[in-house]
Amino acid sequence: MTNMKPTMIHSDRGSVFSVFSEEELKNMTNNSKRNVAICGRINNSGIVDVPEGATLAEIIELAGGILDKRDFKGAHVGVPPYGRFLSKEDLDKELDFDLFDNYIRAINVLSEEDCIVQYAKFYTDSVIGLMQNEGSLKDYAKVQEPLEKIWQILDRISKGRSNMRDLYILRSLAEEVKEELNQKHNIMEEIIENYYDEIKEHIEDDRCYTMQCNNLIKLTITEKCIGCGICQRVCPVDCIAGEKKEQRRIDYNRCTHCGRCLSACPVDAITAGDNTLKFIRDLSTPNKLVITQMAPAVRVAIGEAFGFEAGDNVEHKLAAGLRKLGVDYVFDTSWAADLTIMEEGNELIKRVTEGGTLPMFTSCCPAWVKFLETNFPELTDHLSSCKSPQQMAGAVFKTYGAKVNKIDAKDIYSISIMPCTCKKFECDRPEMDSSGYRDVDAVLTTRELAYLIKDAGIDFNSLEEIPFESPLGVYTGAGTIFGVTGGVMEAALRTAYEVITGEEIPSIDIPAVRGRDGFRTTEVQIGELTLKVGVVTGLKNVVPILEDLKSGKLDLHFIEVMTCPVGCVSGGGQPKLLLEEYRETAYDNRIKATYTHDANLPLRKSHTNPEITKIYSKFLKEPLGKVSHSLLHTKYCIKNK
Repeated sequence: MTNMKPTMIHSDRGSVFSVFSEEELKNMTNNSKRNVAICGRINNSGIVDVPEGATLAEIIELAGGILDKRDFKGAHVGVPPYGRFLSKEDLDKELDFDLFDNYIRAINVLSEEDCIVQYAKFYTDSVIGLMQNEGSLKDYAKVQEPLEKIWQILDRISKGRSNMRDLYILRSLAEEVKEELNQKHNIMEEIIENYYDEIKEHIEDDRCYTMQCNNLIKLTITEKCIGCGICQRVCPVDCIAGEKKEQRRIDYNRCTHCGRCLSACPVDAITAGDNTLKFIRDLSTPNKLVITQMAPAVRVAIGEAFGFEAGDNVEHKLAAGLRKLGVDYVFDTSWAADLTIMEEGNELIKRVTEGGTLPMFTSCCPAWVKFLETNFPELTDHLSSCKSPQQMAGAVFKTYGAKVNKIDAKDIYSISIMPCTCKKFECDRPEMDSSGYRDVDAVLTTRELAYLIKDAGIDFNSLEEIPFESPLGVYTGAGTIFGVTGGVMEAALRTAYEVITGEEIPSIDIPAVRGRDGFRTTEVQIGELTLKVGVVTGLKNVVPILEDLKSGKLDLHFIEVMTCPVGCVSGGGQPKLLLEEYRETAYDNRIKATYTHDANLPLRKSHTNPEITKIYSKFLKEPLGKVSHSLLHTKYCIKNK
């Protein structure tokens, strides 16, 4: 396989998208002995003519200086696997052009916003990817094993699953590569030497101060906090405390990562970490197949960031935008929502007819799952064992998708575009790796993707619409309404009715489960079965229900729980709406657009989706079967009962 990806990419945020190919970089830097391509955390990425005697600091100034006036962290002089990694000590030294030990003169600048562990992973991944190209880096074949071990250790460090012995091994492996290749310098060795304390902090303190390592970050209230208390008032679990006009603090033992505080903060003082840099680096990693999925709530909200009316469905412009960024395949999570209904609906039927644990709670909202695990661990058996649509899609991409595309699952980078921050934490749960690899590698929120599209210079409004990929591109209205409260329940009932009775449901719309009430119940007659169901919006509203369940007062079969006020369309990762009047109008429009989209689709029941039928026929075999259970189900509970 030949590497066709850009060698260097950058954006206005200082990372990617040059769309400088290796050949272009070669030609541009060959035009003059002093031409250098510079990108990274600088204001003006591009080609600069470096004067005689110029220092690294002076070259950075020629490129407009460090982005956002941040401090310099380091610079990779050259492109993987060549060059050197310079630190602050080298800033005021004249740049030695002999450091460009290949034919491309390039500098990638890092600021204090960059995580050194993540950059080291990117560098190592790039080298391994280049080795897989025909005729590329043949002499590196003898160090493939130590390079892969280096990547595995770095991955463990980034996820807080390492110890100091790993750092010793990392150093030894870097030395082994250096000796085997007879290198004068080794970039990994230089990174360890100059950034030892930061790597150690990842290992010993489980902390990534740049907030680029998902497993090591939490929702954080920064020093920008003005003490207004809005975050405190919107928190559904009362985990934020602090005095008036003082910086607030979060009780992480109670936090569910829902992001309500983040979306309400008027001064952007709260952060949940950002996978943007990881995403854009993977776009340029050789031989990495980048697959995205987009939640149904995203399509009716992201347009607001580009001047569209609240609720406007821009799904096909969004697909075009993602392809423009360099994504290989763009899917809609709605088909995975249909898949979830097939598994969850059959699980409900089995529990009702065979005497399983009831009521069964939905499990597609990770903030709700974490709340139950933390506060009512004795009730987690009531959760559906189904993974969320996000995780089901990721598991299918790395198994069925890898098979269809004839690619190794390890070379697939799966990223989700989601309306809520808790999805970032869900993808890093340790059990979400049933394929042997992480189901989902990273999550971008709606807001983050909007920023990224703007920074890449893409004119979103003028994009020519394109459809989602196929197979796995067809979805039904049932999958679409997952984005609003009551939607999961309605989708499940549409399928459960027809599976149980063998007859067409009399009315496909079930208004009794729609609405904004904190808790609403209804009964649905399905053949001889009277199914008693409930829909809960907001975690404060679920507490009395759980208490009733514990005391034996709750007589229901199936309960949907969503953390956010009107479902995922109001998620903590959606475009910010600080004014109450705008917020309510936007929510109403997003809800209306979702149901309109459902009503206008030719298919509105999950079990009628031909792509769902196909994947069961060719791969999964049957709902709740051996294959589907191993890939699409899990066991929830982070506490011992």
